[in-house]
Amino acid sequence: MLDKVHGAHANVFIQYEGSFQDLGLAIEKGLHIPTLRFENIEEEPYDEVGYAEVLGFEIELKPNNKWPNYKYSMSITTTDSFQEIFNNRMFDISLWLARYLSLVCELTTMVENSDGQTGQLFYWNPTTEKRESSFVNIQI
Repeated sequence: MLDKVHGAHANVFIQYEGSFQDLGLAIEKGLHIPTLRFENIEEEPYDEVGYAEVLGFEIELKPNNKWPNYKYSMSITTTDSFQEIFNNRMFDISLWLARYLSLVCELTTMVENSDGQTGQLFYWNPTTEKRESSFVNIQI
């Protein structure tokens, strides 16, 4: 059992009103990671994407059109996890990452549930002055 290697992945939707580069700076500062590298992807729609590799993870920050009010998404995957993906040994740490980004980067984040119609939201509640979580149901 100890000889089996597992990987991890996550996908988090981010509500942010500033520019793409400003969001990148907020994530860099909050997570204390190296500067994101911004490039246009080679395939259509040629959107700009932010990349970084840190602590064995590949980070990708990109525009999002799926969920209203969540203009961006961030995905992470352990580096070189081809065998783990093939053998279905990948842990989904999306809920953890969404909560962590909300706490340390002061962002409103959301993770999509497997049904594709609901999600879990992490946000700052100005009334209670606490980080909170709630479930959302958004019709696409």
